[in-house]
Amino acid sequence: MILQLHEGKAPEEVKKRLMELMSKIPYMDVVEVEQELISEGLPETEVLRLCDIHSQVLEGRIDLSGMLIVPPGHPVDTFKKENRELEAVVKKLNELFEKAEDLYAGIGPVAYINKVKSLFNSLMDVDKHYRRKENLLFPFLEKYGITGPPKVMWGKHDETRGG
Repeated sequence: MILQLHEGKAPEEVKKRLMELMSKIPYMDVVEVEQELISEGLPETEVLRLCDIHSQVLEGRIDLSGMLIVPPGHPVDTFKKENRELEAVVKKLNELFEKAEDLYAGIGPVAYINKVKSLFNSLMDVDKHYRRKENLLFPFLEKYGITGPPKVMWGKHDETRGG
């Protein structure tokens, strides 16, 4: 179905069909399919382009029960915790932006701008987070022949840095 998207089929049509066919997808199947498509010649840039669509389709449908449990303190555990923290900062920013008019009037422009700046400063840590993943995690995955997902994640990182 990812190939159908690549060939130009309407995303909503593919999404609907995929949702009909699958109720739960084992986590490793997602990784394997992505890797297989890249190994068969689908450019990583194309997988990256389609990533948002297939992520929406798979949201809540990936069966994580077969996933290994990451022990506390493991680098992957740290990455996951950092992801949650970054999500919390983005949520706070969104709340500030949604209530901008009221807050701006209530606390004044300087205090409002300082709150926004403080949260943006926290988001600057995302690049350090990405670099650690790219330099620690991705080479480890590639060492074991898992090259597709790191390339796609690296592409998503680059999108974030550029946008």
